[in-house]
Parts: sequence; C-alpha cells; structure tokens
Amino acid sequence: MQFRELSSTELDEGYTLLSTLRTELTSEAFDTFITAQYPKDYRPIGAYERGELRIYAGVSIRENLELGRHLIVDDFVAHDGYEHLSLEMVDYLSDYAKMYKCQSILVWGKQRGISIDDLKGFRPKRDGFIKIL
Repeated sequence: MQFRELSSTELDEGYTLLSTLRTELTSEAFDTFITAQYPKDYRPIGAYERGELRIYAGVSIRENLELGRHLIVDDFVAHDGYEHLSLEMVDYLSDYAKMYKCQSILVWGKQRGISIDDLKGFRPKRDGFIKIL
C-alpha cells in the first residue's frame, strides 16, 4: 500500500472515487474547488494498491484557539471491496498530521468505507471523532 498526496495528473481518478460519495459533485465544481483551495486549505490524499487508487481522503490543516493546529478529514471514501484498508489510511493520516505539527486529528462529515473500528484512539466530538496526537 502506498500513501501520498495526489499529483495534478491523478486528480481525475480522485474525483471519480470522491463522486461516489458526493454524488452531486460535478467535475467542474471539483476542479474549481481544487484550484482555489489546494494546497493551502485542502489536500487530496490517496491510498494506492498496485497503482490503483483505493481510498481517497480530502484533508485540511486548520488552527484555532480550542484545538491549536489540527488536521480535519473532510472527505473519506474507500473503493468498494477495499474498506479493510481504511485503518491503514487512518494511521497514515495520523502520521501525516504529526508531520505537519498538528496536535489532533478530526474525522467528521460524510464518509464511506470507514468504521468505528478504524478509529481506534478517537473519541466522539460534536459531529465526528477526534484523536489527540
């Protein structure tokens, strides 16, 4: 399994997988959003197996007075049949957050392919889950 930020040439496959979660999202809207938000406010991250994108996570790094610097998982979608790899992706995202000096990681909003078992060390927080790093 290989984890990495999607390159500009991989964004189309990222959109294809993300659109299975966000069915109302158009390719044009995704392109406009990525152009405006990447890399400062939104980063598309993929889990690849044998060169194929199996899990897509859209994350953002934020800072506020309550949590300090933290990583938010805005989008998480696993390709059908690859949900068993979600725990590895969550572990990678925790390491990614640490690499960017985040104090915590939040998973919230609409997700697919991630279960409560994949969120070991997380606790409920508002509309999602949080893990202190």
